[in-house]
Amino acid sequence: MVTTDATPLENGKPRHSGGGRASSRESGKRRKGGGKRQGRPHADESAGADGAEAAAKPLPGAPARPPMKVGVAAAGRRIRGIGDVSESLEVRRRLRRLARQIERRSQDAQHMAFVEGAIGDCLDDAESAGDRERWLMCEAATWGLAWMARTRRAGGSAGGLLERLVREARSAQAGLASGDTRSARFVLALSRLFADIEACRCLESGAAAALAAEIGRLVSEEGTIGLQGSVAMLERMVHWSLARDIALATGSPAWDAATERLLARAAATSLRLLGGQGRLLVGAGRMPPAFSDPLLEVAVAARRKRVRRTAERVQVAGRGADARKPRGKRGHTDGKLLPRDHHDAAAAVAIIRSGWERDAVRVLLDYRTATPHLEVAVGDRLLVEGPWRWSASHGGRPLEPSGPWSVSCWESDKKATYLEIVAPLADGLQIDRQVVLLPAERILLLADAITHRSSADGATPPRPDPQVVPRPDGDLQMRAVLPLAATLEGDETDETREVLVYDTRPRLLCLPLASPEWRAAGRGGLSVGAEGLVLDHHAAGSRCYAPVWLDLDPSRQGRPLTWRQLTVADTRQNLPPHQAVGFRVQVGLEQWLVYRTLDEVRNRTLLGCNVACGFLVGRIEDSGVVDRAIEIH
Repeated sequence: MVTTDATPLENGKPRHSGGGRASSRESGKRRKGGGKRQGRPHADESAGADGAEAAAKPLPGAPARPPMKVGVAAAGRRIRGIGDVSESLEVRRRLRRLARQIERRSQDAQHMAFVEGAIGDCLDDAESAGDRERWLMCEAATWGLAWMARTRRAGGSAGGLLERLVREARSAQAGLASGDTRSARFVLALSRLFADIEACRCLESGAAAALAAEIGRLVSEEGTIGLQGSVAMLERMVHWSLARDIALATGSPAWDAATERLLARAAATSLRLLGGQGRLLVGAGRMPPAFSDPLLEVAVAARRKRVRRTAERVQVAGRGADARKPRGKRGHTDGKLLPRDHHDAAAAVAIIRSGWERDAVRVLLDYRTATPHLEVAVGDRLLVEGPWRWSASHGGRPLEPSGPWSVSCWESDKKATYLEIVAPLADGLQIDRQVVLLPAERILLLADAITHRSSADGATPPRPDPQVVPRPDGDLQMRAVLPLAATLEGDETDETREVLVYDTRPRLLCLPLASPEWRAAGRGGLSVGAEGLVLDHHAAGSRCYAPVWLDLDPSRQGRPLTWRQLTVADTRQNLPPHQAVGFRVQVGLEQWLVYRTLDEVRNRTLLGCNVACGFLVGRIEDSGVVDRAIEIH
C-alpha cells in the first residue's frame, strides 16, 4: 500500500485544512516527533478517478506486491532521461529542474513541498500539451511521486497527485486498446511503482498487452520494423526499449519470450540505421545520444555475440574513437560483427552499408508502396531522404504501374551490393530500379530502366537480330527525383551537367551518365529543383537506361572528372542504346566501367572488355583491365 501521508477525500476531492505548504510542514513535524512507525502503515486514500475508496484492496487471487523503493539517484536519472528525449524546450527545462530538486536529497517538509509543487506543475502542463509530451510529463511525475512515497516524507497533496495520475492512466486505456502505445510507458511505470494499490496495479495488463501486440504487428521475422523511414523505425524501437527497461527495473518482463525474441531481432536491424556516431539522423543533423542510447543498451545485452559486438563497435565510434579496422578475410567485416547489409523481401525493405566504420555509407530503400522511400547517409549526415519519385511516358502516353514492386535480384559480397526491383507497366513494359553500392570506393549508382516484360509463360523472348535495328515506336521520356535532405543545396555548373551537393562543405557529386557531359550537346540531364535533384531522360524506342552516379567520397571532390557513353558491339555491329549501353567514368586518375543490357544477355564488347552478363560495374586498372566488382547475369 502507498506509504504517503495523503489527506482524506471529501466529495471526491482532497480536503485541506490550509495551504499545501503549511500542510506539508505540519505533516513533517508530526513525523519527526513521532519516531518510527510500528506495525503496518495506515491505509492510504485510493488513487481512483472518483476518489471513492479510502484504501486499496488487492486483486482477487493476486496478493499485492510490496512497494518498490525508488532512490534519489534512480528517480533523478529517470526524470532527467525523460526530459532529454522531449522535443519541447520548456518540458526539458521543467523536468531537469524537477530532477535537480530531487537530487538535492533534502527531505525536510519545505523542500518536499517544493517537489510536490513541481510535480503538480508537470501535471498541469500535461493537460494542455500534445500527446507525446503529455505522457512524458506524466511518466516523470510518476517517478517523482514514487520517490516521495517511499521516503515517507510526502506532504498533504501527494494523494491528490496520485489520484490525478490514475485519472490520466485511465484516460489512456481507450488509446491503448486501439493500438496507440504512446502512453504505455507511463501506464506501465505507474502500475509497477504503485503495484500495492489496486487502482494502479490493474492498469498494467492493458499497457503490456498493447506493447506486445504492437511489436508482433510491426516487427517481421527478419527484424524489420514496418514503418516508413529510419526516424520512425528507430523512434519506435527506442520506445519499446524504454518500456522494456521500465519493466525489468521494476520486477519482471512486460511480455512473453516470443515478443522478446522479435524485439532482439529488431534491435539488431536497427543498429544498421544509426549514424556514424551511434546517433539517430534527421534532416537537420543528428539527435542527442539520449534518443538512441536505449536501443544500444538493448543490443549490448543481446544474446547473440555478433549483435553485442556490433553495438559495442557503434558505441566506440559514437565516443569519437577511430572505429576503422583492417578488413579481415571475409572482406567487409572482421567476421565477428553483423553483416553490413540486410534485405527483408517479405517486408520490402533493404538496408545497405559500406561497413561499420564511423563515416560509413548507409542506404535505406523501402519499396512497399508505388513510390519507394529512399535514404542515403554518410557518417552523421543524412544526404537523401524522402520518396524516390518517378514518372514515364511512351509516345506521349503516361506509363502507370499495374502491380507492386518485386525483387528481381539481390546480391551482396565484399566488393559490391546490388538490388534490383521491378514493377509492371502498360504496353508490355516494366520499370527496373537499381541500387548498387561499391563500399570500398564509396560509390552509389541509382538507375531507372524501362524494359520489356518476359512472356506470361516464362519463356525467353526470341533473340533479336543485331543487324536489324527495330523502328522506334515513339519517344520514351523518364523523370526521377532524388529528395535531398533539408539542409543541403545543389550547385549546377554552366557548361557541364554534373551537380555538386553541399552544406558547409561538399557532400555529394552527382553525374547523369546517360546524358552528354556538355550542356550544349543533347537534352535532358540533372537539375536542382524544389523537390531535390531532378533527372530528365529522353530516348528513342521503348527501352532505355538512366543511371545517376553518386560519388560519396569527399577526398575526390575537386578533381578533374569526365564521363562518356561507350559504343557496345555485338558480332562486329554497333548496337543502338535501346539494346545495350555502356559508360566510362573518370575522376582524377580513377576510372570505372558500367554496362547494362536492355534486351537479353549476349556476348558483347565495349572499351575492349568482353562481357556476357546483364549488368557489370568495375574499376578500370592502369593496365586497362577491368576489375569487375559485380556481374549480374
